[in-house]
Amino acid sequence: MQISRATRHPLCRRPRTLLLLSTFALAGCFAEAGSGTGAPAGPVAHASGGMVVSGSAPATAAGVEVLRAGGNAVDAAVAAAFALAVAEPTQSGLGGRTQALWRTPQGTVAGIDATTEVPSGFRPEAAVGGDYGWGAVAIPGTVAGLAGLHEGRGRLPWAQVVAPAIRLAEEGFELSPGEAERLRSAARELATDEGARRHFLRPDGTPYGPGERLVQPTLAATLRVLATEGADAFYRGSLSRTLTAEMEARDGWVRANDLDAYRAVPAVVGSGTFRGLELWGSYLPASGVTTIEALQILDRLPLEEASSAERTAMIAHALTQAFEDRERVQGPADSAASELTSPGRAEARAQELRALLADRSAGTPSGPDAEHPNTTHLSVVDAEGWAVSMTQSLGPTGGARVASPGLGFLYASTLGYLVDIQPGDRPWSSQSPLIALRDGELAYVIGGAGSRRIISALVSTFVRLGVERMDLEAALAAPRLHPSEGTLTLETGTGVDGSDWGGPDFARFGFEIDTEPFGVYFARLNAIAVGADGQRVGVGDPRWPWSVAGGTERP
Repeated sequence: MQISRATRHPLCRRPRTLLLLSTFALAGCFAEAGSGTGAPAGPVAHASGGMVVSGSAPATAAGVEVLRAGGNAVDAAVAAAFALAVAEPTQSGLGGRTQALWRTPQGTVAGIDATTEVPSGFRPEAAVGGDYGWGAVAIPGTVAGLAGLHEGRGRLPWAQVVAPAIRLAEEGFELSPGEAERLRSAARELATDEGARRHFLRPDGTPYGPGERLVQPTLAATLRVLATEGADAFYRGSLSRTLTAEMEARDGWVRANDLDAYRAVPAVVGSGTFRGLELWGSYLPASGVTTIEALQILDRLPLEEASSAERTAMIAHALTQAFEDRERVQGPADSAASELTSPGRAEARAQELRALLADRSAGTPSGPDAEHPNTTHLSVVDAEGWAVSMTQSLGPTGGARVASPGLGFLYASTLGYLVDIQPGDRPWSSQSPLIALRDGELAYVIGGAGSRRIISALVSTFVRLGVERMDLEAALAAPRLHPSEGTLTLETGTGVDGSDWGGPDFARFGFEIDTEPFGVYFARLNAIAVGADGQRVGVGDPRWPWSVAGGTERP
């Protein structure tokens, strides 16, 4: 199996500006086991058969439509992903990157890496720098990833799976408040590019508002070509020729030979355990293995007996250790993934963590949050037991904020500011689609958006599920934390009394304290729980008001 080399540099280098506040009584983070949170609930759906959860109502509807037409979870995930490219063009799309993980009804777990790749002609010394512009565009991976996922696994014809997205682009849809705000925030750069201005701003150059109808005829035409000619049209056919011509005319780096050589490759998948759950996730350029390592460290600690403050410190330190190991552990992908998820490493790190807590030391800082948080995630399960967890991204809001005039989609931002990456690299990110099993049966399909906070949100959620015994809805709504550069950021405003975790005394565990209000800073997770009776519960993160869940029943 050929695995593309993943560079050790994240997708963006700009750290978050931290507000280092003195420690004081804050709204709580990890309360005593089993307590409530007072946080708003996210959208929830129940079904005995298929379930689709995404960050966009039109995308979820596309997935459910395909399930009802007889498709499986793979068909539904691909349909929803293409619909997200239409309905959330600032978050993901044909010019972006995709990481997918799936499980078959027979129990096989595998994944696909369709990350953007640095073009062969890229010269770091000639990079202009900056997040935006044609010089920041690398080889797109999403189309290859969705086609690779569908091939041999989907049940419906490819054209039928792409059809809902074509219809959505042709007929248009009402912009959600979130997507309208993202287009507004990117409008200045979008207005400077011919294609972006044409496709994503009003004729007068101003941004569309919430509830306005966005129609994308050029993107519909592109999707129609993909539906009839397949992914080859994008990488080696008519769409490739248009893409290459536009790159050359605008001094981009991508050329025909880059598109022709690009492949979505099998992901290196690792597994581990936490409180009776068997966890599966992908290694770099995804970060599921990092999430699993943090949870395996915590699985060896007495979380149930710890005070709330001690438990919070354990989680923060375990995350810091896993972030450090993601940078430090080198070698072939298979061996590195095995090492990071090994019981021996988890036990060694747990022993170090116990010593850190005894010494009241902060240990090694986890480094800056360098990635952009704008990403999208979808989770799908069908009646037969197929499950798909898929995360997609353009990088910053609107990606590079340039669009092909003749193709109708925005490109991801990858190059320019990463001057030390090399041709052929696939820059890694914190995308972390996960699948969890209990007693060999599907238990959770989950993932999220929000840069490195995806990992801390997932770890926080699994502690809620496995230690505090919350159900999925409560676990997603519960307050979260995130460590970065020696600072621990805690989510506030969720109705928990700060005294429950010992706010004023928390500095003794080695962290400065920062706070952020309940909201999207702490990532947005979309998840499905599968009960022992087979019932599916789909939950959208309450931090993302436009998340929706839809289901189908068993025949």
